[in-house]
Amino acid sequence: MKKDDESTELAPRKQSLFPISAEDIVDNALQNLDETQARRVTEKAADEVVRLAVEKRKAEYRNAAAQDEMRNLIHNANLLDDQVGDFKINSTFETASGTTNVEIKKSTSSSLKIAVVAGVVVVIVVLIFLFTRTNS
Repeated sequence: MKKDDESTELAPRKQSLFPISAEDIVDNALQNLDETQARRVTEKAADEVVRLAVEKRKAEYRNAAAQDEMRNLIHNANLLDDQVGDFKINSTFETASGTTNVEIKKSTSSSLKIAVVAGVVVVIVVLIFLFTRTNS
C-alpha cells in the first residue's frame, strides 16, 4: 500500500448532521431496486399485509368468543350461587393476547365449620366452668 492510501483509509468518513433512520435506509434501498426486485418486494409486502389482516381477524374472533364464554361463566356461577351451597368453577379462555385462567369458588361449609367449632368450644368452656364451680 502507498502512504496516500493509508491516509485516506484513516480519514474520518463524511457524517451527516442528522442521524440516519431505519426508514431512510429502507427508502434508499427501495429507490435503488430494479423493476424485477421492486415487483418481488411489492409481492412480499402484499403477502405480509394479508397475513397481518388474517391474524387481526383471528385475534378479534378469539377476543369476542372469550368475552361470550366469560359472560356465560358468570351467569352459570350466579345460578349455582342461588341453588347450591359450595361450588368451584375453573375455566380457561383463549383471548386475543393469550390465555386467561378464571376460578370462581364459593364455600359456605368452611365458615359453617368454624361456627360449629366455635360453638362447641364455648359449650365445653361453659361446662368446665360449671363443673369446677359446683365441685368447689
